Amino acid sequence: MTVNALTLLALLVPSVAEPQPLERELLRVAKQAIKHCSDKGYKNIGVLKFQITKDGKTLSDNVGTLNVFLARRLEVALVLSDNPRNPIGIIDNATAVAHRTKGANHLSKEGRLKLFAVSYPLAWGKAEVRPDAFITGIAEISKDLKTISVQLLVFDKSENTLKPLGSAFTAANQPEQLAEMGESFNTRGLFDDGKLEDDKKKEVVLNKAAQIKNQEREGNQAPPPNPARDSQAPVTLEIRYDGRVVPIEIKGGKAFVPEPRQGQRVELVLKRDNSRVRYGVVLKVNGENTIEKQRLPDLQCRRWILDPGRGPMVIDGYQINDNQKQVFRVLSVQESQAREMDYGADVGTITMTVFRELTGKKKPLDPSDEAKEAAVVHKGTLETKPQPGEPVKPESLGALTARLLEDANRTIFDGGGGLIGEGRTENSLVKVVKFEPDPLPVMSLTVSYYNPRNPPR
Repeated sequence: MTVNALTLLALLVPSVAEPQPLERELLRVAKQAIKHCSDKGYKNIGVLKFQITKDGKTLSDNVGTLNVFLARRLEVALVLSDNPRNPIGIIDNATAVAHRTKGANHLSKEGRLKLFAVSYPLAWGKAEVRPDAFITGIAEISKDLKTISVQLLVFDKSENTLKPLGSAFTAANQPEQLAEMGESFNTRGLFDDGKLEDDKKKEVVLNKAAQIKNQEREGNQAPPPNPARDSQAPVTLEIRYDGRVVPIEIKGGKAFVPEPRQGQRVELVLKRDNSRVRYGVVLKVNGENTIEKQRLPDLQCRRWILDPGRGPMVIDGYQINDNQKQVFRVLSVQESQAREMDYGADVGTITMTVFRELTGKKKPLDPSDEAKEAAVVHKGTLETKPQPGEPVKPESLGALTARLLEDANRTIFDGGGGLIGEGRTENSLVKVVKFEPDPLPVMSLTVSYYNPRNPPR
């Protein structure tokens, strides 16, 4: 029997303990998941895209990039928690294989069987395996956006039934995850006096986003405007179809534009304010960064740099390297529907996250192993940077774990009428400059431009 949506939502009972960061909670429950799978005799397991609710009633697989990031972060946590002497095989991005498998999904018995009928790549080595079980989950974002409650679920081929894995837990939300949830905010000028501590700043950001989301009044004043309509926004996003500006409509605190038609030219224009602050902007379409198509948390993505005094920056495609871009192309209705698969990209959204350049002293980093592992989990990918002479993919669990932690030291701690898709490749030279972002974004904006037509599978 399939666990229905109401039953799943009933499992999300908030914990009474002080919420910890999501990454640390995932590391904790990953250890429990590894033990469960070992006790069951599973040899290989995969993690599938989560479903999320914001209202406590309906589950969605397209809330934002968070649906995929929860699965990817759990994958990393499982690798870090695995037993190097007798490891369970952790599949690398099972969601991507599910996306390519017709009719595969974890919401029906027939769909679950299709998930077991294909081979998947392991996170290390060259082997492809058939999974013994899959882990997925559901998550509920609180109305005030301050917490996220998560329940893991597991199913195997023999029983073909979704079952809870462990108890639900509640984690503290972070401002940098608001863009992953499709939420918008603007904090320009709020922290200029430098008097607020970091924890208080985070609380202010979450409150601002919740007021916009819930259309709550700010004292005796009207709710804060969506950043798309905020004259005080540090960066303005302008969307053009065939050279004409498309008005952004606000409904219930959310921003929308009409769908572009097949063949229309799409341009995204960044316009900065007249301050002396240097900004770095992460601009994503369908969850993919417009630089190198990165699918990473915004803080780890490459950014478009807006220096003081510069004019509008026009982005009309994906910058795939320092010399070339793939021009945006509006897909046909048929192509668009093919990309609406439950496990596919986060279709129909344009997101913009703005970071100020970090000034003054950097906050000392926590050097503990737990902090390094949490940073690796937050990054949400098993991809690593090999040293010269090393294989592209680590050959063992131990080699993968070592490289993930090495990347944490080297990269993460340094801070460094249809859908819009990729079209023709053109020459496009960009200059790479140094930019150290303040980890707390000053603005995030999500604009929806496409409504999926496919019914849920």
